[in-house]
Amino acid sequence: MYIDFSIMASISDLVFYPDEQRDEYIPHPNFQAVMDTLSIRVPIEAIYERYFDHPVNTGDVLVFGRKEQPGSCVVLDTYRDPLDQLDMIRFGWRTKENIEEVQRLSRLLYDECEYAVCYSEGQSVLLDVLREDKYPRKFHYVTLFEQRIKRYLV
Repeated sequence: MYIDFSIMASISDLVFYPDEQRDEYIPHPNFQAVMDTLSIRVPIEAIYERYFDHPVNTGDVLVFGRKEQPGSCVVLDTYRDPLDQLDMIRFGWRTKENIEEVQRLSRLLYDECEYAVCYSEGQSVLLDVLREDKYPRKFHYVTLFEQRIKRYLV
């Protein structure tokens, strides 16, 4: 049985600046611990850079899964709402392994987010965001943007 975890927070909560005087960052240690437990490596540095390089009213749903266990995944909905000033994204993961540890790490990550909005866990929390038939999703703000879902196996 797969359990889903979903968090709505700022994309900035997924990275950590070890030295505030330098513009260098790494994956947030709590997010890194989740990735390590799931054995799924997400290129968060590239996603973070791309997020801020692209204009508002853009951003796809990125799904990273394992070849050995295609049902387990990490999901990042990188859509940039034109009215959002905190750079909020929805992200989460699905797993059927190490559930108690993933639950503990997920809650720790959420509790330490500076701009945390929502935390959910359960069997169908990511159902709609992972359904292929829901895409492209259309966002209207001056222009039309059609959001896609992109899957990567690591």
